[in-house]
Amino acid sequence: MKDTWKRLAGVVLSAVVAFGVIAPGLQAFPSAEGRFKLAFDVQLGDRMALPAGAYTFSVDRHAGSYGTIAVYRGNQVVGTVLPQVFDRRESQDTKPELVCIRHDGKVTVQALRLPEVGTFYFSLPKELKVLEAQQPELIETLSVKVSGE
Repeated sequence: MKDTWKRLAGVVLSAVVAFGVIAPGLQAFPSAEGRFKLAFDVQLGDRMALPAGAYTFSVDRHAGSYGTIAVYRGNQVVGTVLPQVFDRRESQDTKPELVCIRHDGKVTVQALRLPEVGTFYFSLPKELKVLEAQQPELIETLSVKVSGE
């Protein structure tokens, strides 16, 4: 009888510890969905080129270090992008937007700002990091509609 209670207590303790380890990771940051419209072509991340048009996106908080952002055109997945950095504290007082950098006749997305979620930063070519510091007027923002707004 004592062995049964010890085993039961061990199982319960293991379950509580496992929940304690897993639960904080599940709350890493809220999921988000939304839409945006591009009036021009943009580069998002290392490999995703988005032509002008209407898009939707969703954030999968369980994939990758900072989540994965899937981009859709209609019902078709255009691609996914892994943010390079995620800042939960930034964007709390701003409107949802894509932060873009214009350069050499192209536009590259630097960040996706989502209030109550945070800011996702995407990798940029090395030459853009220098250009951005030298000419901040090349930064442009595009409005994003977040689901539930």
